[in-house]
Amino acid sequence: MKSGIFVYKNEDALQRMHAFYDKTLALLNVPFTESYFETSFGKTHSLVVGNPDKPKLFTIHGGNGITTLNLKLFLPLLKDFCIIAPDVPGMPGKSDPYRNISSRKDEYGCWIKEVADFLKLEKISFIVSSYSSAMFLSFAKTFPKKVDKAVLLVPSGIAHGPVLPMLSIIVVPFMKYYSNPKSETMDQIMEAMGGKDDESWREFFDLMMSSYKMEMRSPKEYNKKELKDFDSPVLLIASNKDIFFPANRVFEKAEKIFTGPIKQMKIDSKHLPSQEVMKDVCNAITEFLK
Repeated sequence: MKSGIFVYKNEDALQRMHAFYDKTLALLNVPFTESYFETSFGKTHSLVVGNPDKPKLFTIHGGNGITTLNLKLFLPLLKDFCIIAPDVPGMPGKSDPYRNISSRKDEYGCWIKEVADFLKLEKISFIVSSYSSAMFLSFAKTFPKKVDKAVLLVPSGIAHGPVLPMLSIIVVPFMKYYSNPKSETMDQIMEAMGGKDDESWREFFDLMMSSYKMEMRSPKEYNKKELKDFDSPVLLIASNKDIFFPANRVFEKAEKIFTGPIKQMKIDSKHLPSQEVMKDVCNAITEFLK
């Protein structure tokens, strides 16, 4: 098993993140089971949410994200599906708190394969967003025949927005808050990211920046050659208001790198879609998967 960097400032910070996880999981008010199992990248914690007799979907939280808030986005899908949601090792959650997975070496795909094998999943439908889109594309590159369908929401791994606006609008306020937390700086962050009226997201960002060592490396972007064997249907959902992965760039590049059928959906949202936007998104996902 690979070693890695402990991602919290101290043990107390880890416990506070676990407490937030438990609290926000309880607020979802959904049935779930959980399991822990070993992978090459450390012990992995995974949830199975909803009715396990329904068709299963596999989701992964975004970079520096957390499973419970990721699940909150997709709760309407539990009417028709069961959702499998592992915590990425080395990111907020209950998997091992040591960062050792390399995006550049396509190790996220290897980790996903080990999770799928433990859970006895054969042909898998994915719902991923932000950084976890690149994690999924690592899997699609390496194990293309194991993908049934894939939904990519505000996706990384395809094309990114202009760097300078990201630095000035997002990165600089993050660094300011990290060194000197102030409410007005958090307001700037939430305004740029979306989710400004959601207290759970606000609490999470504060906790993340006060107790956790963020993954600052950008996700890998994939090309047509790398994805030549991946031809499963893909639903791309993106917004031109997303400063990280704007729809116009994502859609244009996607047409060049995916060989299978692509459906595109443009939403009116920043990087974190609101619950109102997610109602329409989940309806579109259900229609696409069925």
